[in-house]
Amino acid sequence: MKRHKSLILLLLASASQRRTELLDLIGINHKVIDQNFDEDSVVEKDPILCSKLIVEGKNKSARALLLESSDKNFPVLTADTLVFTPSKNIVGKPENHEHSRELLREFSGTTHSVFSTIMVSTTEQSILKTCETKVSFKNMTDQEIEEYVLSEEGVGKAGAYGIHGPAGKYVTNIEGSYTNVVGLPVHETYEILKELDLL
Repeated sequence: MKRHKSLILLLLASASQRRTELLDLIGINHKVIDQNFDEDSVVEKDPILCSKLIVEGKNKSARALLLESSDKNFPVLTADTLVFTPSKNIVGKPENHEHSRELLREFSGTTHSVFSTIMVSTTEQSILKTCETKVSFKNMTDQEIEEYVLSEEGVGKAGAYGIHGPAGKYVTNIEGSYTNVVGLPVHETYEILKELDLL
């Protein structure tokens, strides 16, 4: 079935292939653009505020880079996904294999939260929303953890796993938005675009 594409052009300031795929799934015409915000500059320990500050920084950075572009009047979407561990630490993408092992050991048999904040800005206004999803993992064996880490499926993904791939077999329960865990809560994205009269 052919999907209806939106008439607007949304500028996606993200290199995430998963976000591109999710926008395609809901028929949002979009174009990937650059942003150069340093996420490590945000040291906030509250996951919701941390995610919001990162998204605002990304949006501001993307808009600054667009100043001399013919695309500068189009709406800009920025997003950030982070994981809040059972031990109350904020984590993004794993630093290396050992970091991935540590995270998966902590997630094993427990429930953690995934937060995504999305922001859409126009030249006149902006709207920001944050979504939380609780994800529960089975008790993973050391072999399961090692096999998953070495597969490198979790590289470049918040929390060291991708729920839409092989890691899904370790997830026993999800409370909230599935697409939030993938990287872009599509319902909230759709609602923001409607509120801004872009759809």
